[in-house]
Formats: sequence, structure tokens, C-alpha cells
Amino acid sequence: MHDATIAEANRPRRLAPLPVGLLLLAVWAAWSAAGLVYLAKPPSGDGADADAIHRQLLAFASSAPPRGQAVAFQLRVAGCGCTSRGPSPALPGLLNIDLSDRPAPAALPYPLIVLAADGRLVYAGPSRIEGCGTAIAAASLLPRLLAAGNAPPLILFNHCACPKEPSA
Repeated sequence: MHDATIAEANRPRRLAPLPVGLLLLAVWAAWSAAGLVYLAKPPSGDGADADAIHRQLLAFASSAPPRGQAVAFQLRVAGCGCTSRGPSPALPGLLNIDLSDRPAPAALPYPLIVLAADGRLVYAGPSRIEGCGTAIAAASLLPRLLAAGNAPPLILFNHCACPKEPSA
């Protein structure tokens, strides 16, 4: 009987089937990873490239911005039903160029574009960044973005969010 126990102990064991939960976890992880890879790719052909935005802006502006000073371009997004309530507020420490007298081309869906003193794109997006909660003025981010040196530009797509009147 002792030999039968040893023989059974030496026999290769069959692997237990994978639990259903572990299989579902593997499928979910693969699906999530594929989704994150898809979201990490920048949109192509939408002008999200910093060089393309810079070229489009210089083609739209009537004159080239001066070198040696950070410049903020304020544009009117084409196709947006927002009406201007007067001149755009000046951003402190920047040369402000207001181009909102005519609609910007569709390739420039950004109400605010900021170039650093060396001409590189720093920011392209809405003048007020909205999300859940209180909107943040883009001007509060600009000093950090300008000081970041060779950091990639912050490019945010605007969804034609008109400035909202404070509710009473």
C-alpha cells in the first residue's frame, strides 16, 4: 500500500481550470489597455500639432508677432454662436493681440493661443477651462506654462463654451 501512495504522488497532476473571475480579469485588462492606447494617440488631421497650429495662426494673423515677448492671440471661433460682450480682457505680462474682429478658420478652433518669447506654442485652448465645478481662467496657468521651457504645449479643444453669466 505504501508503494501505491508513492506512485500516486509521482503521477503528474492535472491543472485546475482557471477560475472564471481570473479569466474575466484578463479580458478586462486587455480591453482597458487597448482603450488607453487608443486614447493616448493624438487626433490626426485636426490641427492638434503645435507646428500646424503655429503655421495656421501666422497665416490668419495680418502680421507676424514680435520676437522677444510672449504673445497672447485672442480669436473668435468660427461657427460658435457666442457674442462678444466687449473687448477681451488683457492677460498680464503678455502682448495681447485681439483677432476676434473676424471668425478664425476651422483649423484654429482655439479662442486663446499663446506663444512664448522664442515663438514656440505654449497654449491653445479656451480662455476659461471648464469641467466639473468652477471654471479656471487659462491666464492662471500661463505663467507656469511659459516658465516650463521646452515642455510640450498644452492644447485643449474648445467645445464652443460661451462664457456664462454668473447665476444669482
